[in-house]
Amino acid sequence: MFILTEETTDPNSLRFLPGQPVLRNRTLEIRTRKEAAISPLADRLFQIQGISTVVLGPDHVTVTKHESDWQHLKPVILGAIMDHFVSGAPVLRTAAPLPIASAGRSTDVLTGEIREALRRVIDPELGYNIVDLGLVYDVVAADNGDVVVTMTTTTPGCPATNYLSEGARACAASVGGTGNVEVRLTYEPKWSIELMSDDARNHFAAQRRGRR
Repeated sequence: MFILTEETTDPNSLRFLPGQPVLRNRTLEIRTRKEAAISPLADRLFQIQGISTVVLGPDHVTVTKHESDWQHLKPVILGAIMDHFVSGAPVLRTAAPLPIASAGRSTDVLTGEIREALRRVIDPELGYNIVDLGLVYDVVAADNGDVVVTMTTTTPGCPATNYLSEGARACAASVGGTGNVEVRLTYEPKWSIELMSDDARNHFAAQRRGRR
């Protein structure tokens, strides 16, 4: 497999062309490790230190860095992209539709409000909200207001699974402008503490210090 590279107008961004389809007829920008949970390819790239943004296009992957230099990053990125396609893994873990801009309310605004509403769902074991715990992998809203929430639990078979999924469905549906709400459970990738937000990690770190 031979991967071409192209410079972009941004010196911190580089386009990689693997010579095969990446995301057919779509472009998806992924800006955080948490957002990358939807894509095995993006998740692999975000494991590389210094990556700030990954854009998956119809036939390319554009990577933006925030530190280091291309001399060191480029071969690592090339290896990660090659390993992904050789593995046969899908580019996206879910078939959920990508956000579609509507003539009225922005789907970005709607998904943001839904994520905020999902913070009302508290994991009964850890006592913290499912968004900052990293249990919510993706929130996608279509132009008609239908919503798909892709989430996980801390462990497969978690006794609170129904409680958490029903809570997520109810909180998402409580946001004005939503249509049908579907909650999809997945265990790929498996949840880990690395998916927590900084606020959640600081919270649990403070708890540990308080027990000493």
